[in-house]
Amino acid sequence: MSGPSRRGLLTGGAAGAVGLAAGGLWGVGVSRPEPDPALAVTLSRGGPRNGLPPALLTPTPAHVRVVALEVVGDGGEEVAARAREVVESWRDEIRALHEHGLEGVVEGAPTQGLRPASLGITLGLGGSLLERSGLGGRRPEELADLPDFAGDRLRQEWCGGDLMLHVGAEDPVVSGSAARHLVGLAGDRVRVRWALPGFRRGAVTAKDPSSTPRNLMGQIDGTVNPHPDQAVFASQVLAVHPDPATAWMDGGAYVVVRRIRMLLDGWFAMPEHEREQVVGRRLDDGAPLGGSKEDDRPNLVARDDAGRSVIAQDAHIRLASPENTLGARMLRRGFDYDLGWDSQGRVDAGLLFTAWQADPRTGFTAVQRSLDEGGDALGDHIRHEGSAVFAVPPAGEDGQVPDPELWG
Repeated sequence: MSGPSRRGLLTGGAAGAVGLAAGGLWGVGVSRPEPDPALAVTLSRGGPRNGLPPALLTPTPAHVRVVALEVVGDGGEEVAARAREVVESWRDEIRALHEHGLEGVVEGAPTQGLRPASLGITLGLGGSLLERSGLGGRRPEELADLPDFAGDRLRQEWCGGDLMLHVGAEDPVVSGSAARHLVGLAGDRVRVRWALPGFRRGAVTAKDPSSTPRNLMGQIDGTVNPHPDQAVFASQVLAVHPDPATAWMDGGAYVVVRRIRMLLDGWFAMPEHEREQVVGRRLDDGAPLGGSKEDDRPNLVARDDAGRSVIAQDAHIRLASPENTLGARMLRRGFDYDLGWDSQGRVDAGLLFTAWQADPRTGFTAVQRSLDEGGDALGDHIRHEGSAVFAVPPAGEDGQVPDPELWG
């Protein structure tokens, strides 16, 4: 079975579907008209456009809920059957949610009185599900578990997962309620392994909605990201799988999800110029040190009058730059999380980081290794506490669930 081409994924307008085929999940959603610019994203419906999963559409929603699930079952046949049942039960439900919102699906839904809020639901498949289903031979090498990194302080209960739900919307009630509804629909066939809500600056409150948002550290976050309209997007984000065993992921994307705690008390105790040196960008406008505007290419060879590097040797943007990672690039979508304070009185807040790419080995892993090996200055102010990688296959062109027999 061959998947849709990159060109087809980028240009096709057919409604998506969700199902299990060749050991994979398929995208889900419906096409929809573009929103009235005057009403921005708050009035629009979600679902895929141009064949892309909702999580990759722009503008990025202000709120997400990412949920990782384990399929309950002992043997491979039982796990595969229950996973298939779950995804097939979600198929029409997700389409209905995209078209009508939760209030159109559930009587007395908490989203009554709210605008559609750009609800968009994306499904992902973990390598663990293929292994547990006896389909390890159909697991792409790109879906390998991430290696250990020097900066990891991972908690296993916040890592991995068989299935991923990525639910985005402009309102947290909409995203959270839709996620709970789908988990409830799956019933006792799954259990939640971990979940995390994320948010970013809303378009309604921003003085300039087109500007790049800031994270909780006060830094502009998301500069120089590939856009679906750019020619380089396909090669950087979309996977190529001509091998029949893994063709179910041809034209899809792999997403690395990281829970990154920010040590905010110590961060804001530092002088502003020291924080700028750590990242390598100015705080006021996000320009690289020595540059004049946010999207300037960092000058990694520039030196000041004393002969010192303008951008420090251990600055985050230096070590993460394509020049130091053999050209590694990925589509980064970062969302803040803020859970208040933990039981020891420490601020429990940080970044729900998602990185979309054609191959995590040459994308996220290459960048993270460069950060580790170079002694990333930002590493002293953050903790990687959760980690997972999922495959997000392309949307089915005919809008139908593939034959379950394709599971093997």
